[in-house]
Amino acid sequence: MIWRKLLNRLKNKKIGIGTYIVEISLIIFSILIAIQADRCNQNRKDDTKLQAYLEAMHQDLLDEQGSNQNNLTDCNSDLESLEQFLRLSRYNQNDSLDLALQHIRRVFSRGVFRTFPPTTFDIMMSTGDISLIKDLTFRNRLAATFSFRDSYIQNDLKEFDAQVKTLAQSMGQYIDLACMTTSGPLHACLVDRTGLVENNHNEVFLFLRMAQVRAFHLSIAIQNFDKMIKIMEQEL
Repeated sequence: MIWRKLLNRLKNKKIGIGTYIVEISLIIFSILIAIQADRCNQNRKDDTKLQAYLEAMHQDLLDEQGSNQNNLTDCNSDLESLEQFLRLSRYNQNDSLDLALQHIRRVFSRGVFRTFPPTTFDIMMSTGDISLIKDLTFRNRLAATFSFRDSYIQNDLKEFDAQVKTLAQSMGQYIDLACMTTSGPLHACLVDRTGLVENNHNEVFLFLRMAQVRAFHLSIAIQNFDKMIKIMEQEL
């Protein structure tokens, strides 16, 4: 509309060519200013959104690191309990068997920290807002850190659950597991004392091996998260 009016005015010789050029230049200049202002406004919005994302991801990293450290502590306790069970269950004596059963009971009753909701990084990936992070090295570090969490730590817990069920079924041949929750001497919960002492307990060895792998992965995750937390704090 503006261009048509200017052309009509030029055709009707109501304005000179110089005036026409000046008016055109002013219009173009005002359009460029408007575009630049809109771009600056969008950049401010993106910066604000990115800052909120980074703060949320920093909290995600701290929460995950806390779970990793707690799980590693429990995993190391499982390792100790399983090793003690294998050592003590070889002796057909009430005291040794009581101690052995105390250790295997701890494995069954010990809690596991499970925190695998979608992370802020997952949300950024699904919405496309990951493009707000312009530093590709930083973005790739985040991807690697959270990918290790999903590919190893989460899968290790699934393996842990499966091994606990297998171990419970195996121990059920020799121990009344319901009895283990009551007070009193644990050797009284044995339904096959000789079988417990003489069995090689292959399932316990498998559980022990799984716990060793899980502890190794948790140690790596803790190192990765420590590095990522420090990098994130530099970005904030």
